[in-house]
Amino acid sequence: MILLKIIIKCVIVYFLVLLILKFMGKREIGQLSLFDFAVILIMADIMIIGIDSEDEPFYYYLIPIIILSFIQKLFAFLLLKIPKLRNFVDGKESIIIFKGELNISEMKKQNYNMDDLLVQLRAKGISSLSEVEYAILETSGHMSVFKKEDHPKIPFPIIMSGILIEENIQLLSLDKKWIKNQLNGKKIEDILYANYENETLYFIPYMEKQNKIKKNK
Repeated sequence: MILLKIIIKCVIVYFLVLLILKFMGKREIGQLSLFDFAVILIMADIMIIGIDSEDEPFYYYLIPIIILSFIQKLFAFLLLKIPKLRNFVDGKESIIIFKGELNISEMKKQNYNMDDLLVQLRAKGISSLSEVEYAILETSGHMSVFKKEDHPKIPFPIIMSGILIEENIQLLSLDKKWIKNQLNGKKIEDILYANYENETLYFIPYMEKQNKIKKNK
């Protein structure tokens, strides 16, 4: 009888986890932040306690898991709408190599040493720092690398979700008036994404993005 109860609980937990992950969205599966990971660990602990426990009804343990999933969904929405909150929770990417030059101060700030850098470069099939034009340490801990020979466009956004990214503007020595002039009369808050390339500004307004989505449908 006890074995049957455990089996039934495991089946319920299995399908509940599938539903929760579906509800929370692909971001939870494909791009786990430290905060996301902590929430999933808490859920896992509650599930294990619920499966083992015979003192309380099993649904007592399912309720907090469902509540946590709703809180996480709400929090993910707030992170999408509030960039400062997103940067605080998920952190920001770090530029380790810029225009072929090593950013030593940023490496010290992130407690990131040369061994770490070389290991990640070798994993990308790069044998020497001289091959790299840009290297960005993402918030996930993965390294994005752009080689000199590929002649990449500058991989730093200027506007994200209607907000100017001051660090990147300073990094690229761009003038804010020039940026506004490049927007063809549109306001910065109306821009979904903007990137500096070929001495001009490539940008996607919110409405243009929405129209593309509708056309694809």
